[in-house]
Parts: sequence; structure tokens; C-alpha cells
Amino acid sequence: MDAEEQQQPAEITLSTCPGTTPCTPLSKNQLKKQRKHAEMIELRKVRRQKERERRKEKKAQAKALGLPTTVGPSRKELKRRQVSVGNQSAEDAVNVAIDLNYDDLMQERDIAKCVKQCLRIYTINRRSEQPLRLHFTGIKRDGHIHESFKKNDGWENWNVEYHFDRTHSDVFEKSKLVYLTCESDQVLEKPLAGHAYVIGGLVDHNHFKGLCHQRATTEGLSTARLPLSEHVDMKTRSVLSTFHVFELLTRVAAGQDWTQAILETIPQRKGAKAKEAKDVITPNDQEEPFEEQSKASIEDEDDLKDQPTTES
Repeated sequence: MDAEEQQQPAEITLSTCPGTTPCTPLSKNQLKKQRKHAEMIELRKVRRQKERERRKEKKAQAKALGLPTTVGPSRKELKRRQVSVGNQSAEDAVNVAIDLNYDDLMQERDIAKCVKQCLRIYTINRRSEQPLRLHFTGIKRDGHIHESFKKNDGWENWNVEYHFDRTHSDVFEKSKLVYLTCESDQVLEKPLAGHAYVIGGLVDHNHFKGLCHQRATTEGLSTARLPLSEHVDMKTRSVLSTFHVFELLTRVAAGQDWTQAILETIPQRKGAKAKEAKDVITPNDQEEPFEEQSKASIEDEDDLKDQPTTES
């Protein structure tokens, strides 16, 4: 028996297999990044648990003092709003699609920023008094953006219509589609029910300037830009992040005028001031499009600082 055991060939593993090149050991920087990432995930879980405990304590204290236990709408009310939107037909709802068909044009860190902005958009819509019908289109199944979504707990349960391997043109009628781009000659007057407004989900840092508009015109889609310069003056260029564009649409669709919506949405650092009545430009009065307008892409990184990674 001992002789037979001695004749048995040695177990072949990845390290002993003939022709196998040993793995290159990770560098110190790579190991450090791995440790930091693991620590971040653990700290995130602990931080969320502490936040839940703090909310419970504040709620108990407010209840003991006879004060309201909720500052904003209750979870039940938020859920009711989302159900109401979900029950609307395509003709009765204002649809907004975030075009995520730019998977291969972004680096890993920019993809993370893109998904983080999608989370912010979902949060804005969830807390809106009149939520819009939100779609995430053009997601490549098991692609970089899909994998980044998977890092957010419960992302599958968001009140969002995900469209994998299907673009906005596959989901909506082309006659009802409007792609929002700053290069468009048309000005968006107000979001209309039954239409779908597309915002490009591209973190490009101006490397692919005009790409969204080029794709839209190539597909034969209608385009439009937001009327920023018609209603406000800014100290800085009027390029907005995607979630700001979305928030503007929710406010105007809910009945706010453009001037009020813009002033309440865009960051104060842009120094926006309402135009005087005599300076307000209507779409019919404008002869040439303004060059610097709201861009349907993701740029303002500062506005995402200290934002949560998931919606509680």
C-alpha cells in the first residue's frame, strides 16, 4: 500500500502546474489600497448602524417631548408618491432617462462618480413632491457601471426602471424623445407629460465635448437646452452637473418658474442672479444660441462631497 501511495503523482496546483508563471506580488501601494478599501466597507457598515441608532434616539426624544417625530415627509408618504408615479401611464407621466451608454469612455473613478450622481438623482426624485418617472438606460449587463451599482446595498429595490442593454431609443418612441444638450438650438420651455427627456450620464471632464449632442443628432432625436441664460446671470460658466439638471426638471414640472427653480438649485458659488424683467429673454426673441449653457453630463465633483453612498 505504501508503494502504491508513493507512485501516485503529486497533486497539481496552480503553482506546480507546468508552464505556469508565478503571480506577480502586489506592490505596497496596491496592498495599501486593498486594505483601505476593506476598512472603508467595514466603517461604512458601522457608520450606517450608528446613524440608525441616532435617528431612533432623536425620534424617542421628540416623542417624549410631544414634538413631531419627522422633519420631512414620512417614509409612508414617500412610498405613496412613488406608487402614484408608477401607476401613471406613459402618456400621463414626465419621463426622464439617464443615458448610461458611456461605459467604455470613463475611467474607474469617473464611473464611481457617475453612479454616485445616479444615487443623488434617485434621492432627489424620491423626496420630490411630484416625482418624475425615472429610467436608467443603456446599462451594459455586467459592465463597469453595472458592477459599480452592485456596490450599493439595495440598489435593485430603488424606484427606478433599469434598462440593461437597451438604450432610450429602444424604450421610448423617437418622436417623444428630447435629448438635453447645451449645444442645441432649441430651448426647453417646460417638461411635458408623455415625453421622455434624456440626460447624458458621462463623466468626461470635457474630453468628449459635444458627444451627447452628436449621438442624439446622429440618431435623429430632438434636442433642447435649459434656458439658463434667459433667466439668470452667472459669475462662472453655466455648466451644470447631471443631478442639477434633473432637479431643475423636477421643480419646473412641479410648477415652479425657471428663475426660481434655477436660483434654488444651482450652487451659490456660481453667483447666479435673476435677470431684471427688461433683460429676460424669451425663446422667440433669441436669434443665436448661447455658447455656455447647461451641459447634460456629470462635472461638479464638489457638489457630491459628503453625500451618502446609499439611500436609507
